[in-house]
Amino acid sequence: SDVTFDMREPWDRRRCRLAYGAMALMIQTIIVVSKPERRRRVLTSERIVGGLGSSAESFRPMGKDRWRNVFGSTVYNWSSHQHLRSSYQAARPFPHVVLRQLFNQDFLKEARDEAIRHLVAQPKETDLFKVFQVPEDLSCISSVNKSLASRIPCLMTLREALASQPFLDLLGNVTGVKDLSPDRIDCSVNVYVKGNHLLCHDDVIGSRRLSYIIYLVDQHPRWNKSEGGRLELYPPGGSSPECYVTPEWNSMIVFKVDPGRSFHAVEEVFGDRPRLTVSGWYHPPPDLEVNNPKESEGRKSSREDIKSSECGSKFRPALGCEGVPNTHAEDTRSPLHALKPEDIDYLSRYINPSFLNHSHIQSIHSKILKSSSALLTPFLNTPSLPASLWRNERGEIREEISGIREFRQAGWEEVGPAHKRRFLEYSAESKDILKEHRIERRNIRTNRTAIDLEGRKNLNNNSTRKRCRGTMELGLELERLQTELFLSGAFQRYLMALSGLRTCAVRSSIRYFRRGKDYCVAYGGGLGEGNLRLDVTLCFALGSQSEWQASNMGGFEAYIAAPTPISHTGLTCPKQPNAISNLN
Repeated sequence: SDVTFDMREPWDRRRCRLAYGAMALMIQTIIVVSKPERRRRVLTSERIVGGLGSSAESFRPMGKDRWRNVFGSTVYNWSSHQHLRSSYQAARPFPHVVLRQLFNQDFLKEARDEAIRHLVAQPKETDLFKVFQVPEDLSCISSVNKSLASRIPCLMTLREALASQPFLDLLGNVTGVKDLSPDRIDCSVNVYVKGNHLLCHDDVIGSRRLSYIIYLVDQHPRWNKSEGGRLELYPPGGSSPECYVTPEWNSMIVFKVDPGRSFHAVEEVFGDRPRLTVSGWYHPPPDLEVNNPKESEGRKSSREDIKSSECGSKFRPALGCEGVPNTHAEDTRSPLHALKPEDIDYLSRYINPSFLNHSHIQSIHSKILKSSSALLTPFLNTPSLPASLWRNERGEIREEISGIREFRQAGWEEVGPAHKRRFLEYSAESKDILKEHRIERRNIRTNRTAIDLEGRKNLNNNSTRKRCRGTMELGLELERLQTELFLSGAFQRYLMALSGLRTCAVRSSIRYFRRGKDYCVAYGGGLGEGNLRLDVTLCFALGSQSEWQASNMGGFEAYIAAPTPISHTGLTCPKQPNAISNLN
């Protein structure tokens, strides 16, 4: 168990994402306190160059009707327009259409080859995405970099083709959006490599009308869903995708930008092949421009929704700190008077004795005053560790349940909406299910049939039953630790001794972050003016500590002082097994 402490203002932002082959369990407790400190670190930038590997014979569109040399037959076939319109309107969870074999094969191969040979992509990362992007937009590259534009004639022709009248007619007939300007089309080249992703959002910025993605991935072999990188389409308010679009050579997906509805994401790339795309947005002419409304039929855009609300459960009154004053800002002495002798006796049943030593408490207090953060590891005594996690640290078990239904059977619920967060949370409402499960465990020992925890289907598969039982026991053990330690008055007074801040309200949750799936985007604190927060996260990172010390494991939490650009991380709190972090 690691413990990290950080003081931060309520409008500061936070994110957490888990990547690669990792899982993390944590109990997070957020406490309202009163007094912040800011730190800032600016991320450095790197560059990567092409390296995708492909070649094609030189192709140059010629002739008066040049677009017939660029497009396939779809653009000029009226019956195809009608079929695509029907497909677009019937698509779920919101209208969209995939145009396949849209371009001339030789032309598109040459355009891809030009991107590989001549374009340089730079890494870009925020709380929403991690991707490599070519900084020059194809729509303006001829005016800002004429030398480069002369070396990529097919890519420039591709941009012109997207603005051609035949193609605008196709888009209008299929989507019903006809007020599109040929002079206002964003067109960027992006590369998603292993570990890159784009989290859920609705694309609502400014006057965007249509969003599109053209896939320039390898033609052979075809992209496989095991490689990740699929486009995920979400229903409003949903935590899981309803539809996936797998990258496919010479295909293009188009959908209308609709506030609070056109939610989509790019699944993390797991394979070694890069996901190369040309993507962007269509805008209306300037005289018809009206920014997308903040609300459409009562729906807020994802950006507005994140700004307007706090991601998390409600606060409850804190216990045990009534009548104890805050430590003065200039006073570096720890308020040890807040801790009673019986508190030390109680906490010693759970916490590593070294963190209960008065001199150690004083040094932690000084560190928090200086840096606004602390990491305490190993935090819990070995006997107080949940048994299943202790077995895991010894390498006896290493489980991961992939199906959400199996998690629900074990008392975990997926939390959304996806444009704010996605993770599993242990639900106290599952106690009746757990009592039923204990009865079923006795039935299993006598070889009787175990009923499904949701009452729908028999659990006849021993491995599935075993995984559900292990994850359920883990939830029970963490809930016990949450109740007996985190929410106790003794622990509240211990936090006050460490931070010098008296708690007045608290909320706590048990969360499970799955590999490559789960995250929290940056959001405001939402506590109200004059209130501060003390975040305390007790993390149980499944796997070895050496694995989690690797820089690419993810699972960290980042704090950014508003209104600092979200790519500038003020404080990053990595995760470690058996550690309390984010004492901030």
